[in-house]
Amino acid sequence: MISRISLLRAFTAAALTLASAGALSQASQAYPDKPIRIVVPFSAGGGLDAAARVLGQGLTKRLGQPVIVDNKPGGNGLIATQYVTGAKPDGYTLYLCVTTPWSMLPALYKRPLGYDAHKDYTAISLLAEFQTVIFVNPKTGITSMKAYIERAKANPGKLSYASTGSAQPYTLATELLKSKVGIDVLHVPFAGAAPATQSVVAGDVDSAMFDVGGSAPFIKAGRLTPLAIVGKSRVPSLPDVPTLTEAGIMGVDIPMIWMGVVGPGGLPPAIVRKLNEEINTVLRGDEMTALLAAQSLTPLVASPEQMDAQIKGDIKSWGAVIKQLGVQLD
Repeated sequence: MISRISLLRAFTAAALTLASAGALSQASQAYPDKPIRIVVPFSAGGGLDAAARVLGQGLTKRLGQPVIVDNKPGGNGLIATQYVTGAKPDGYTLYLCVTTPWSMLPALYKRPLGYDAHKDYTAISLLAEFQTVIFVNPKTGITSMKAYIERAKANPGKLSYASTGSAQPYTLATELLKSKVGIDVLHVPFAGAAPATQSVVAGDVDSAMFDVGGSAPFIKAGRLTPLAIVGKSRVPSLPDVPTLTEAGIMGVDIPMIWMGVVGPGGLPPAIVRKLNEEINTVLRGDEMTALLAAQSLTPLVASPEQMDAQIKGDIKSWGAVIKQLGVQLD
């Protein structure tokens, strides 16, 4: 027989569960009732930061609460990722990130990262796909990928390239290129794309591979020389710049590099749906459309399920690239 004490405990547990669910439902319905924070893993001034600020402004108007951008650069994105994955899953801490924390860092690092890349996030919405260009400082005198490779082979370790850290998409793509063509180019990491690009503009570093948006103004002003587009087709904003394949370099195939918004693991479905709808509305708006076009970014309107599928696919794709390169970090 079931004792009265056992029954009382069961009823109490059920009541607490219902009360908790009810409170969660009420919180979801009232959401948001205070400011929202969008964490960005890079320093201010880059393409990701600019998108976060326009998104924040759009969401502020639509949600009726301030949406602020919080830059947390460093640690190959680990600082920002650990902050977000450790936050309360209530919709007030969001993460505008690339694929790195979920598909790259777990494959790159030997040590525990302080979060589970398969469980400690909630996919909310993709935003855009990056277009990628390789460029150099004009003072190098290099004007083509052929000349870049010839210079690097003739002077191993003398040319340098800027990055945003060892565990970033563009860094791995550059290392893949180096591996494919057999060159040795010095790696110089920075805390964000903006200072890394500026280092090439200033001539402190010879080259870099980044998104077109952050480098196009310098390219058009003659302060950077573009060598090739890393992708299957040319970019409308730089129509005269050939793809790597057109430049005679085969096999440098990398997964799509995207930006999107996630939250901590366990975010309530009602809040996820609301955020997805509002983010996609802002994404279709004139201000975000203009920003993405200016940055040569392709908008990606997607459901949370589609974003989650993209992340899971990236885990396999980038894992294969990392395995091919044999890269590991302590």
